[in-house]
Amino acid sequence: MQRNLYHHLGWHHGIELFEAAFSTQTFGRHAHEGFAIGAIAEGAGGYVCRGESMVLPAGSLSLMNPEEPHTGHAAAGRVRYNMLYASEDAVRAILGLRHLRGFSAIAPQDRGLKVTHALAALAHRLNTQATADWQIAVEEATHDVLVQAFTHYGGAELRAAGREPAAVRLVRARIMAGVEAGEALTLAELAGEASLNVSYLIRSVKRATGLTPHAHIVQARVDHARRMLLDGTPAAEAAIAAGFCDQAHLIRQFRRHYGVTPGALVRH
Repeated sequence: MQRNLYHHLGWHHGIELFEAAFSTQTFGRHAHEGFAIGAIAEGAGGYVCRGESMVLPAGSLSLMNPEEPHTGHAAAGRVRYNMLYASEDAVRAILGLRHLRGFSAIAPQDRGLKVTHALAALAHRLNTQATADWQIAVEEATHDVLVQAFTHYGGAELRAAGREPAAVRLVRARIMAGVEAGEALTLAELAGEASLNVSYLIRSVKRATGLTPHAHIVQARVDHARRMLLDGTPAAEAAIAAGFCDQAHLIRQFRRHYGVTPGALVRH
């Protein structure tokens, strides 16, 4: 049975994610210093907020502004949800916003389940084995949650992502060079070298190429390993040199990108 987990991202503005799954636990009246962004995945949650008793079925969001008093409980036997907590400063920094309006509706339906899926993706990243690029993957997943929540329900107006061909070429070249040199890459460094803020970088790279910066890093690692394999490097050595945890990690990514395992790579 799934248990409650609480993730604290000390390196990433102190953002937290609560993976909740319970039936009898209750929360007394309380408030959070920052924003609380949640999505009911299973069952139904309930709370009293703004003087109203509410029941939130699966597919509902729970969007709390800072210092919004509320209670909490499972309203129908058992409830499972993911809830992200982020300070106002964290949201502004990650999204590159000067003005932040907050949420007007407390429990709207999640249109297209975009926030629900983004929160689930973040939880999956946090529970996945840490790799060389784990922090970048988590930062991108956190960014996606905030983009979906604040653009659809918080009235945030982000700078429209451009194609930025020169910046995209620079970032891709920097990623390839960093992977080959065995360097630790960060979104902040990539954005700084491209003279863009991180949010705009993520969205512009994805708009121009269909892939996020993290996806480009993984692709570069797979391609680097492939070149070493073709040069005769043993798979275990190629995996470590390309920045993968181990040979099994390389095999999974190699199959995902090329449709075969490294052992099926035949040189002629």
